Amino acid sequence: MIPSLIGRFPPQAVFAELVGDEVRTVTSSELFKVQRAVVIGVPGAFTPVCTQKHLPDFVAQAPRLVASGIDLIACVTPNDPWVNAAWSKQIDPRGKIRMLSDGNLDFCRALGLTGSAREWNLGERSRRYLMQLRGGRIDRISVERSILEVACTRPADLTVDV
Repeated sequence: MIPSLIGRFPPQAVFAELVGDEVRTVTSSELFKVQRAVVIGVPGAFTPVCTQKHLPDFVAQAPRLVASGIDLIACVTPNDPWVNAAWSKQIDPRGKIRMLSDGNLDFCRALGLTGSAREWNLGERSRRYLMQLRGGRIDRISVERSILEVACTRPADLTVDV
């Protein structure tokens, strides 16, 4: 948990996503103007932990989260929008989760959530985190100690009313 971020608006950043064959951008202020949002930050698309252990749970739980009042479920990656689109087709073919590219790591850097994964030849990456927003402000944020862990960033770790 990062107490200094609680109650604040998320930092200004521009995300990219592939819609059809077109790359579209959306600002963080535009994206998070919904009442309740869940943001899943991952180190990288197609990486084993993200693909096998982390995102599948969110895809499976997305209907329950939406039914509990979550307006937006977004996954923010350091990958480009084309990689995100290919990963989404594989892991979330029905598009329950909005896949957003933070390819320049502007959002993650502003949050203080970047880390080095040089030992896996990944360079600078996003740390694995789970953020809940309410009324556009950060309500809760959990960050894993290692990009290999999924201990506090699962759907079960969300505080939602079902």
